[in-house]
Amino acid sequence: MTDDPRTVERKYGNLSEYSIQMNRWILKPIGAWPITDSTTTVEKITSQILTVVCWCISLFTIIPGVLNIILEKEDIYLKLKTLGPLSHWCVGGLNYAVLLLRKSDIYYCIEHIRTDWKMITRLEDQQVMLKNAKLGRYIAGFCAAFMQGGVFSACIVYGVFTSQTIEVGNETLIVYGLPCPPYKLPIQLKPIHDIILGTQFLSAFVVTTSATGAFGLAAVFASHAVGQLNIMVVWVNEFTNQHLRSKNDNASVNKIGAIVEHHLRILR
Repeated sequence: MTDDPRTVERKYGNLSEYSIQMNRWILKPIGAWPITDSTTTVEKITSQILTVVCWCISLFTIIPGVLNIILEKEDIYLKLKTLGPLSHWCVGGLNYAVLLLRKSDIYYCIEHIRTDWKMITRLEDQQVMLKNAKLGRYIAGFCAAFMQGGVFSACIVYGVFTSQTIEVGNETLIVYGLPCPPYKLPIQLKPIHDIILGTQFLSAFVVTTSATGAFGLAAVFASHAVGQLNIMVVWVNEFTNQHLRSKNDNASVNKIGAIVEHHLRILR
């Protein structure tokens, strides 16, 4: 994609949308995208419903999995084998809770980015910001694709291709595997196994999305801050060169004042 701000603005509506679009795509499906003044009532209700559904799906995997490790009489190898996927669900659930609790802080940072794009009007400075925004988008997109692909591949291997055939008396039973085996549920029965596997796929999507959402926000915010610092360096260099050629003290004071004010804004 070209680094021309005008082209980007025509395509995305405004330049700030290019910076935060990837984060919105990641966080909206799990109801973790901040609610703004422009959010409609339907979107607010949908976000709340998504939050409740995502929590229910996640806890449906986490709670039976924890009970299985604590109460099931299995050897240590099987418990450690289950502990790996279950720890991912637990940490992902914690990430999800933090994202929901920090919605106001995320909203503040997003508005900060939008304001920066409105304040910076010079084409050269916008190109610097656009370059860093592109980096943040690429990192967020790569994290989402890599983590979702890895987790879903693991779920497919655990739930579809992992099964054991055992003989109980004159009967032959097929014991199907799951990423997080639940406690006291008849997963050897095919319909029940498929239902539980489906819910674990959904819960894997929720917890992995929360992790990728956190990484994506960190990448976009950090790359935006780097872009602002790069712009400030350009301003300082321009001020130094102009000050050597010009004797206008008032213009110099105004310029250095703008640089200091922008620096303080970056630090906030």
